[in-house]
Amino acid sequence: MLNTINQLLSEAQTISESYDRLADATGEKFNIFSILKVESDEVTTHSRFISELLNRKGTHGFKDKFLMMFIDRFADIVEFDTAKSHVLTEYFIGRLGEDTGGRIDILARDDNGHVILIENKIYAGEQHNQLLRYRNAFPKAQLFYLTLFGDLSRDDSPDLLYKTLSYEIDIICWLEDCRKVSVNTPIVRESISQYIFLLKKLTHQNANKRMNEDIVNLVLSTSKNISAYKALLNIQNDLKPELINRILAKLVDELMKDDFSIIEKFDFSKDRGTLISFQNETLAANNLSVELIFEGSKYSNLVLGLYKSETNSTGSYVARIAYSKYRNWYFDKLNDIYFNFESFYNNLKGEVDSMLNHAFRESNHDGRSL
Repeated sequence: MLNTINQLLSEAQTISESYDRLADATGEKFNIFSILKVESDEVTTHSRFISELLNRKGTHGFKDKFLMMFIDRFADIVEFDTAKSHVLTEYFIGRLGEDTGGRIDILARDDNGHVILIENKIYAGEQHNQLLRYRNAFPKAQLFYLTLFGDLSRDDSPDLLYKTLSYEIDIICWLEDCRKVSVNTPIVRESISQYIFLLKKLTHQNANKRMNEDIVNLVLSTSKNISAYKALLNIQNDLKPELINRILAKLVDELMKDDFSIIEKFDFSKDRGTLISFQNETLAANNLSVELIFEGSKYSNLVLGLYKSETNSTGSYVARIAYSKYRNWYFDKLNDIYFNFESFYNNLKGEVDSMLNHAFRESNHDGRSL
């Protein structure tokens, strides 16, 4: 069985490398969103890009065409007048309360009072009563809950009346419609193409369908290959924690060499929490600690934070005073970190130095490098 698994992996790698070379030749890997490191920014990347396409006054020049196609695909408001529509992002509906207020990611409305609301989630968690607050602000609106994979809201209130949308299928299909319409407008067409490639990356889809087909055909070519693939599937839930554990072991070794002390390490019986917490003399002397924390479920969203222990009239507490996010903590990122650990570690130390110096400046101390 091991020989078959090794052979299957080798042949799949050969296929992958051939498509990598093709991607290099065609420029497919050149993605402006990835280069600018705004891949997972819900507001400045995803909400703004989608709202720009939906906006009849958008710079794309196609007026209400993209909005019409969105409504045709997803909305129930057939009488929505796209020719007299207005699209807004981060629409403020009042101060935050228990079931009122907040900011709606994308709002589209016409002059006849019809409203479409889109709550957009990439990796951020859902806020308390978020959809309920939007529903209360616009009781008759068409409300969409947009996530990478079409997840349901945590709020199971029967009065919410919302629809789920996924980037994985729904938004990509709509974007492909938009791309067809804009085929003779190269800048618009290619911008949409770049965004589609980004969404396929975020939803773990291979950008080239032919590569998928080739690998499927490889697996299905023999009974032994199918058995080998099944064996690989059986380890998928163990592979990511093991990879993270090995990265953690490397991280502990390097931190100890640099005279850091380890306060806490991650408990993999849970799928979120502190990966590692550490200090050195400079940090400890200022009641500071550094933590790498998984904020998303299934080890998905990693945050590097600087924390300060403080005391007030109600007792002791720990406050996060600075942070930096390592998003998209999936196999591509883990692979890069594991096999290029020195670069990751040097970057992490630089982030900690930057946060520490900022904290010292804020408290009128003299900054000192770690």
